[in-house]
Amino acid sequence: MRGYIYAIGQALALFPLAAGLFTLPYLFHHRVRYGAWSSWRLPVVYSLLGYLLCAYCLVIFPLPTAAQAAALEGHPAQLIPLACVGDMLRDGVAVRTTLLNLLLTLPFGVYLRGYFRCGWGRTAAACFLLSLFFELTQLTGLYFLYPGSYRIFDVDDLLVNTAGGLAGYLLASLATRLRPGRAELVIHGLARGMG
Repeated sequence: MRGYIYAIGQALALFPLAAGLFTLPYLFHHRVRYGAWSSWRLPVVYSLLGYLLCAYCLVIFPLPTAAQAAALEGHPAQLIPLACVGDMLRDGVAVRTTLLNLLLTLPFGVYLRGYFRCGWGRTAAACFLLSLFFELTQLTGLYFLYPGSYRIFDVDDLLVNTAGGLAGYLLASLATRLRPGRAELVIHGLARGMG
């Protein structure tokens, strides 16, 4: 549990820098495209940015120590689909890990449907690609920063993360009822720009 708290703490520490780099281009684009800034969009986009930072930090942290890094040769990739089912039947830790992988991309599915209005297929593809990005980050030892992978590339993580995103897609109908629709946000922004 300490590892998760540490990773989320790192994401929170990085958030002001990421938000600072993102804000001006985003506001410029929004002003040019819609003629005004929406008071609803920026907090939603910031929450997406914060979520993606947290997810990324959960994937890469904790980093190996210098001694561990020197001894890294890499982990073998787990390429057998649904091997996690057998692991879950044998080990309670595997159940927790699988559930956490499912929850990792659940918010992404909510954002894709609720904010970006993606359909089922685009959501599945985007969740798969996000998961593949995470797994390749692990497989390459943080983009070859380390001499070998310090985490396991697992094909089941691709499946479970994609399923988590699709579960978020299904739950997004609840989220869209709690906030104005995208069309309402644009109309509200245009009205503010004209006033």
